[in-house]
Amino acid sequence: MTTPAPPAHRSRPSSGSSLTAVTLPLVRAIVTGLQEAGHRRGVVGVQARLEWTAEREFTVNDAAVRVEVCPSPLAVREAMLRHGDGYLVVVTDLDDADLGIGIRAHLLRGRLLTLRPWDMLKQSFQARDIDPLLLDEGWAAGALARWEPPEGWPKAPGGTLTRDHALGHLASAVLGASRDGERHLSPHHPDALGLLRWSLDPVAVHRLTSLPADVREGLTGWLSGATGAAGAWTLRAAEAGHGGDAVPLALVAGLLWKDGAQDAAEARGLLRARVGGADLPAEQAQAWSRAAEALAGQLDRPDSLLERAEALLREFNAEALLADSTLLPGSYELRLRAFATALRRCLPARGAAATKTAPNTAPDTGPDTAPNTGPDTVLPDAAALAAAEAAHGRVAAHDLAGFNARTDAARMALRLLRWLAVPGRETATLADALHEQVRTGAYVEWAFRGVRDPDDAVAAAYRDLLAAVAARRGEHDRRLAGHLAAAVAADSDPGTLVPIESALAALVRPLGRSLLVVVDGMSAGVLAELAESLAARRWTELVDSSLGHRRVLLPALPTVTEACRTSLLTGALHTGGQYDEKTAFPAAVGDAQARLFHKDDLRAPDGHALDPAVKAAVEGPAKVVGVVLNAVDDSLDKTGPAVAWTADRVTHLEALLEAARISGRLLVLTSDHGHVVERGSELRSGTGSESGRWRPASKPAGDGEILVSGRRVLLGGGRVVLPWREDIRYGHKRAGYHGGASGAEVAVPFAVFSAVPVDEIAGWRPAPAQEPAWWHSAVATAGPAGEPAGAAHSKAARSGAKAAKAAAKAAARSKAPEEQGELIAIEEVAAPAAPLTPSAPVAPSAPGWARFLDDLLGSEPYAAQKARAGRAAPDDARVRAVLGALLAGGCRLHESTLSAAAEVPAARLRNVLAAVRRVLSVDGYDPISYDPDEVTVELDAVLLAEQFGIPGP
Repeated sequence: MTTPAPPAHRSRPSSGSSLTAVTLPLVRAIVTGLQEAGHRRGVVGVQARLEWTAEREFTVNDAAVRVEVCPSPLAVREAMLRHGDGYLVVVTDLDDADLGIGIRAHLLRGRLLTLRPWDMLKQSFQARDIDPLLLDEGWAAGALARWEPPEGWPKAPGGTLTRDHALGHLASAVLGASRDGERHLSPHHPDALGLLRWSLDPVAVHRLTSLPADVREGLTGWLSGATGAAGAWTLRAAEAGHGGDAVPLALVAGLLWKDGAQDAAEARGLLRARVGGADLPAEQAQAWSRAAEALAGQLDRPDSLLERAEALLREFNAEALLADSTLLPGSYELRLRAFATALRRCLPARGAAATKTAPNTAPDTGPDTAPNTGPDTVLPDAAALAAAEAAHGRVAAHDLAGFNARTDAARMALRLLRWLAVPGRETATLADALHEQVRTGAYVEWAFRGVRDPDDAVAAAYRDLLAAVAARRGEHDRRLAGHLAAAVAADSDPGTLVPIESALAALVRPLGRSLLVVVDGMSAGVLAELAESLAARRWTELVDSSLGHRRVLLPALPTVTEACRTSLLTGALHTGGQYDEKTAFPAAVGDAQARLFHKDDLRAPDGHALDPAVKAAVEGPAKVVGVVLNAVDDSLDKTGPAVAWTADRVTHLEALLEAARISGRLLVLTSDHGHVVERGSELRSGTGSESGRWRPASKPAGDGEILVSGRRVLLGGGRVVLPWREDIRYGHKRAGYHGGASGAEVAVPFAVFSAVPVDEIAGWRPAPAQEPAWWHSAVATAGPAGEPAGAAHSKAARSGAKAAKAAAKAAARSKAPEEQGELIAIEEVAAPAAPLTPSAPVAPSAPGWARFLDDLLGSEPYAAQKARAGRAAPDDARVRAVLGALLAGGCRLHESTLSAAAEVPAARLRNVLAAVRRVLSVDGYDPISYDPDEVTVELDAVLLAEQFGIPGP
């Protein structure tokens, strides 16, 4: 019989064998069981790996416990000899035979406790059963025992330990907490974003790569299944040693495997090498990329990751694909440059754009009535304009577009380009010219202020654009100046114009209780911008029903404060100052209690937003309270006037708005004159002028100047020379000037606003959107044969990244709410109160469209739909106006464009559209819908024709 070797030399299981490591929760459970069995002290032997990472001494239910790791019988004996009160837990990899009967006699229960991994896990998770799928993961038992947290594993829901519950908590524990203490992965629902976030922590990634092979393979296999393709490729990158680049690699993969990516085979191979060499299917590359983009959107500072992605593209020789990204900063830059290139291709030759208009050789003979020539006739090519629209759509589709001021500049540049594409309108009278300045020139001025860019290539294209715009504006200003000189010399009837000295009596007094705010130096462009700011604050603009658009006042000349403002506030043509204005103001508005406040009156004491005297006057009984604000005029003395004019940028205006709202006053916003901005002006010295933009008539009018004389000329002895070119000055350089005859200086805007919904006040009604059509929508130029006007540009506008979303929404036609019509006021869906203005035609120009609308409104299904809607049904004229505008706009219009074209008050457009949609929706399918941008209205004319059984347009 063979004698066994002595225990000291016996071959024992290694730490990598099937023995399980004992954990603190397990020891606690063993001791608790002994206590329940009546054992108050003693020695417990546990056969397990020779590992213990927790504290050696602790208490369980107030009983002292000590743990000793003993690799030999001698070590066990010595531990027993040192043992006092409480419990001693001996951890050894020996078996009962190795210990001998003498040692076993001192152990509670007389033997070593053998740990059965799955039984241990049931105890750790407080489970009755174990999911068979978990039992198939042979590696998991040891891993769960080894990484069991001190507080133990969470209780298994329902009493059954499932694979997802066990491995989810294991993954969360093994991958570790982030530096801020939060878990990278949810133990309940691990996802791809969590894994990508985990990859940003190099310490956590090292934990995975340093795991035993069986544990790493098992854990990554389960995580790959739980987190999908995106999670699987993140783990592959980590195992390949590139876990820190997982997010940038994912972003690059989305570009390399994108449909249409050219010459990407080499780059794809280089990327595959970073993820272990496995083949990466295109759909999985896109899923991985989408997850990385989502994570980048959640991070406060993703810049380093985005820069690394761009660096990887350069490493892979795939930088050409950068422009396809909607996230990477370099792509935004490339898209802006591509837009600038497309924009430049729309412009006339540099010589034509930069050529100055010929001098007015006969300034005293009246307006130039010759047909438009020069820049007015050089219109952008339709195809080039469509390409510019598409290029701008790509800029706007970039994720950085909403956070970069350069996007606003590009939008303004596109608007100016659209304006260049619209043929010029003849202005036969001074009233025509001034109304054109308020309705269109104001928005050109607004856009002109905002076109700038730090990139030299983009700035160069913008410079050429602004030169073309300036040349065309110069032509308009020259003609306006001619009309002005002729009208003032003849002292002719101003027609639809209201002279500035008559504004208080003719316009303000009939409005009744109102707050008159005179913004000194405010041009029509500044008012247009302020009006948008007021609309955002829920102020409704009103327009004179006889015009349908903003009023414009005929100024006194030259357009300086002492002549224009005094004439406005005194009600008579003469020069003066604040004393004259305050004295004459009550009589001018026909109210003895009327008060007028100037700059010094508005300084509020500490703690007050508005001077108490001003506030009391606004809340008082006076029908009209006037306030003069100098924010715009003051800015002209500085080195740089504000680029953006909003209510909060005009000192005291916000407080005045709130006071007017509380006191129930209408807001009248007007000016005394406009201004021009310094843009490399030419100094003309030796003229005897004491002002920046007018001079005595001691010398004849030269290039860019015009002689004006008559009773409206209040300085210079009734005879002055005014520059109509914006780049002429007579005095020191400043940020801006006024006094001349350009449209920006001469057109004095006048607008009325209400803080509450109104139908009509003294001939003023809620205004349709005042922006010209090109402000929000592509211009309606002729497209390819067979396409309606505007269709080519509508297609271009839809060709950006958002087109897919729009198409998906059109395919899944939305249903109109059944009760929507009952919530709409009847007056909001009635026909327009006044005839449509010539500048906003809504009737389709094509006979086919007119017949289509006639067929629709005369059909039996339409009559049935109207009957079903009852009193909430819109007037037929309103339906015709809305549909006609949409058809004329290529079945796709911005809300503001639709409001203006259909003569629907801007504040009520959505209610009107809801009523029209209710009548046109048959069986819940709505032919009118909103684009995903939520501001563009679309018409499905084919669906509309099918639903009402009529031929298509």
